Amino acid sequence: MTQPAHSVAETTARRPPGTAAAGPVRFTTSRAFRIGLWLHRWTGLIAAPFFLILCITGTILIFHEEIDEGLGYTAHAEAPAPGTPERPLSEIVAAATAVAPGRQPLALVFDADHPERVTVSLVEPGARSFDGAKPVVIDRYRGTTIAAPDPRSTPTGIILTLHANWFLGLPGELAGGVVALLVVICLVSGVVIHGPFIRGLAFGLIRRGRGERLRQRDLHNFLGTVTLGWALLVSATGVTLALGDIALKVWQATELRRLAAAHGGQGHDLAAGPGASLDAVRAAAEAAKPGWRTSLMLYPGSAFSTGRHFTVLLLGPEGLQKRPFEIALVDAADARVAEIATLPWYLVVTQLSQPLHFGDYGGLPLKLLWTACAWFTLFITGNGAWLWYARRPRRRTSAEAGRGAGQAA
Repeated sequence: MTQPAHSVAETTARRPPGTAAAGPVRFTTSRAFRIGLWLHRWTGLIAAPFFLILCITGTILIFHEEIDEGLGYTAHAEAPAPGTPERPLSEIVAAATAVAPGRQPLALVFDADHPERVTVSLVEPGARSFDGAKPVVIDRYRGTTIAAPDPRSTPTGIILTLHANWFLGLPGELAGGVVALLVVICLVSGVVIHGPFIRGLAFGLIRRGRGERLRQRDLHNFLGTVTLGWALLVSATGVTLALGDIALKVWQATELRRLAAAHGGQGHDLAAGPGASLDAVRAAAEAAKPGWRTSLMLYPGSAFSTGRHFTVLLLGPEGLQKRPFEIALVDAADARVAEIATLPWYLVVTQLSQPLHFGDYGGLPLKLLWTACAWFTLFITGNGAWLWYARRPRRRTSAEAGRGAGQAA
């Protein structure tokens, strides 16, 4: 929506003599406005170059599944004949370890979107974390390997690493969280300083004929208002995701330690015998939570399990239960479920933040909405930097004009 500049001037001219121009004029002289303007300007300028990269990489990651499929990086398995039983998990692990002799299994990953395959993470002997793990994808019905690249080495995997931690690990994640926090401050301060000015204007008003800078500022305010909720959501969830590794370490140091203390002394010593089968462990965990399915099985001795128990992550059947998983601690000797543990609130927040951040839970329409909002925000970021830069020549010109007038006098 546009409106000629003279209509605004006429509105001002019709104001009765002696009346104040109001709230915005008085507000610009207040301390709150000056602080808000300083915060909006400098948090925006500092975050701008990093936020531009995050917007571009984030847009690509919204469509990472489609990109991987188009580039041929998605693993495919032929559909099994009807009635074909699944192979025992022990055979699947054996097939995976045959691909990388000398390595040992750390975890089994079950993909709900591709139930025909299992990913086995293999690590060097003695390793307890996923650092340096080799993923091997196995057909659940044939027990054969499926050609699949390491997801961290694909184009979208590299872009995800850039987006998540700038190739710097935990320090990069925290730096990204700082950028997201600066964006949150910039958005909130923008509402504070621009709110009084747009309150009396029609929504979407783009004023013409009063200079390019005013038109760009109206665009800045309009698109900022349209995307404000989305930008706050994505930035706030970006902060929580940046703290995800720290939240996980807190869980390891508190809840996992409590589980180990409560149940670590129970169960059979794994060195004394074969213990329960992997299928029995998985079945016991799912029987303890009817309707829930296994998403991940972590071997005993990993950084996320006790020395005597499998840690089985279970996802619910519907709604929000599909996101924040619950943990089944299953004895490796006899497949007895020692405890079903719920996630602490900070890990629940982290789990719920991921789909909200990437917009990957509502199909193509939501992906397109997320993309549009990302590019609007990309424009606002560049437009805001231009508005700041465009003021500088005008200030110098005014100063020079003032000096010339003084010399003439």
